[in-house]
Amino acid sequence: MIDGYKNIFTEEQINTAKALYKGLSEEQRLWLSGYLAGINQSGVFSGNPLSENQKEEDSDQKTIESALSDSITVLYGTHTGNSKLVAERFAVAAQSKGVKIDLGSLADYKNRKLKEERNLLLVVSTHGEGEPPVSAEDFYGYIFGKKAPALNSLNYSVVALGDSSYINFCQTGKDIYSQLKKLGATNVSDLIELDVDFKDQLDAIFPGLIAAFSSANGSPGVFNHGEEDDKLASPDQWTEAEVLEKILLNGAGSHKETYHIEFDIEDKGLAYEPGDALEVIAKNNKELVHSVLHKLNIDENELVTVANEEITIKEALVSRFELTVLTPQVLKNYAGYAKNTKLDDLIGDVGLLKEYLYGHDFLDLINEYPVGINAAGLTGILRKLPARLYSISSSYDYNPDEVHITVGAVRYQLNEREHNGLCSSFLADDINVGDDVLVRIKKNEGFRLPENDAKVIMVGPGTGIAPFRSFLQQRENDGAPGDNWLFFGDQHFETDFLYQSELLGYRSKGLLNSLDVAFSRDQEDKVYVQHRLREKGQEVYKWLKDGAYVYLCGDKDNMANDVKQELVRILEIHGGLSTEDAYAYFKELRSSKRFQEDVY
Repeated sequence: MIDGYKNIFTEEQINTAKALYKGLSEEQRLWLSGYLAGINQSGVFSGNPLSENQKEEDSDQKTIESALSDSITVLYGTHTGNSKLVAERFAVAAQSKGVKIDLGSLADYKNRKLKEERNLLLVVSTHGEGEPPVSAEDFYGYIFGKKAPALNSLNYSVVALGDSSYINFCQTGKDIYSQLKKLGATNVSDLIELDVDFKDQLDAIFPGLIAAFSSANGSPGVFNHGEEDDKLASPDQWTEAEVLEKILLNGAGSHKETYHIEFDIEDKGLAYEPGDALEVIAKNNKELVHSVLHKLNIDENELVTVANEEITIKEALVSRFELTVLTPQVLKNYAGYAKNTKLDDLIGDVGLLKEYLYGHDFLDLINEYPVGINAAGLTGILRKLPARLYSISSSYDYNPDEVHITVGAVRYQLNEREHNGLCSSFLADDINVGDDVLVRIKKNEGFRLPENDAKVIMVGPGTGIAPFRSFLQQRENDGAPGDNWLFFGDQHFETDFLYQSELLGYRSKGLLNSLDVAFSRDQEDKVYVQHRLREKGQEVYKWLKDGAYVYLCGDKDNMANDVKQELVRILEIHGGLSTEDAYAYFKELRSSKRFQEDVY
């Protein structure tokens, strides 16, 4: 684009601009375009800059308010609450600039209003294998359906949230972004994709996004980015919490290694609700780091710059970058160095790529596809090390000075060596009572207890029991009169009945009206929680008819789908519904929040 203006710019200016643009991220390009347009509007480039700061600020404010007099509609589609958080923070940032905001959930949005919108920001997460979250399903179906309207008068942008370790990263946001364009809407910015560490990026994204909407409405906005009050106040501070207890829950001879860990949060300013998770910052195993550096022939004391800080490559790999999980983007980055056709073919085949990503770590990759690379190049390939999430297994009201988690150590053999999960092995092997761990609370608005008098069915095999321990503590604390039914499963009764004494105690006290267990390896035919649901199908259906809420926590790949299919089957058999009506009934349970899941 610059090349068309060689009669205006010098060759040196053109080369400088190209070099600057090439080195910017999409978010930085977005912000810069709005910023340059804005200062041009104010007269800076015409040779008549404003002489007083206050005049400039007043002009900027009037520009934005005038340009966006129709307001921006901000809609979020969320599962755990992340999209809602981003949308709310954008609203705060925009309103501080005088922009009118109409904020709401896609679950409550009247789709027919879409054709009347003029400025729309959609913030949406991706659930499961690229599907929209429940709250966005109707909107998603509407814009892809036959009744979708022409949207030629709509200016829009989409902020997509996801986890780049999944192949279908931000897929729902990508789908909505492209479909709105097909319907005639005008995108004011490129799709904005946020990974799991998105909170650190919001301050940089929002000003440019507001400017983009302002420009689309005919009057670019200008922002004073030097002022500290432009920074959003962040409640997401990490806190050092001391380990109070660390108890191995499995008995001798178990094939599993599950820990109950208690942290001291007294006077830490942390609070949480049943259903929330605890984010934990872990460090990579030092032996794994040593093996990676040895294989790449990189001196562990070589210095690299990470986030404007000069540290050794060893320290960077221990605490700053992901090594135990591979992502599609990391493979693509690495392939640029490897120049290996076999690796290129693997990346180009979705099935092979998904299979390879499951279980392989970075050391596997460099062993199978060797490259020559220096320390700086290595840091450019790897993903920033994200925190790990664990469902909280305690109630704050029941015990406000502590937060508990239930951690299953991940260990497996692959390529003739042992692999360990990053955070689970960090907590299992490196952390002991008295040690401090960096933590913070992660809200999960999509997994909440109902009113006290509602019946609750909880299905949580293995470490999926964690939030239900929190639920039961909360209902005991509140004296909730609602009935409670737990389905729990694991491998062996003798060694893997997690929290056995507590659960049996709740049953004897009457807090747990029913406790059904499935220990898969205690008999020849494996028995899982879905089999127990099937056996109690008639009573489960009666609870559903009585308004019961169903909660599911645990493995998303197999168990979760099996349990949901069994619930549909119960509706068919004991409710006398057709398959189509049973699925419709189940969909209504989800949309009314009477079925909620926390799967991983």
